[in-house]
This record gives sequence, C-alpha cells and structure tokens, in this order.
Amino acid sequence: MEELDKIVIGALKECTTRMSIEDTFNRYEIASIQERINKLNQCMGDPQTFFSSGKVSLEETYELTIQMFLTMSWKLNKIYERMGW
Repeated sequence: MEELDKIVIGALKECTTRMSIEDTFNRYEIASIQERINKLNQCMGDPQTFFSSGKVSLEETYELTIQMFLTMSWKLNKIYERMGW
C-alpha cells in the first residue's frame, strides 16, 4: 500500500459522518466512485458484500458501503479479533 493510501485510510478511520467521509475524499482528490469504495473497504478490513437483488449500480454499491462504514461494526469486529473471539 502506498503512503498516500495509508494516509487516506487513516483519515477515513476517524470519520463518523457521511460529510466527513466525503470531505476526506475531496481533500485527497479521490473522485472515482470505485476508488472510494475500495478505500472504504480497505479501511473496514475488506468485508465481503453480497447483493440479493442481482446487478447493482456503482452508485448503489457506494451508498451501501458508506452505510456499512457508518455503522462502525467493522471497528467492533477488530476488537473481537484482538480478544480472540
């Protein structure tokens, strides 16, 4: 992972609102929706996302990824892993 990626991932880990997520992407000039999805997934430990409705647009995938991120359940999973659960 490149240094800039690490910086962006670190900044995203501190985000707690959609506005702060969007601001982070804008500050680091990340405009590509796919790249934004990738960065959020990297931050969350690359979770597997499944869609029951078949083909979903990139915008819908981005929205779901943001919602998953904002639940902060990915942080809880990391704590459980450290505890050996």
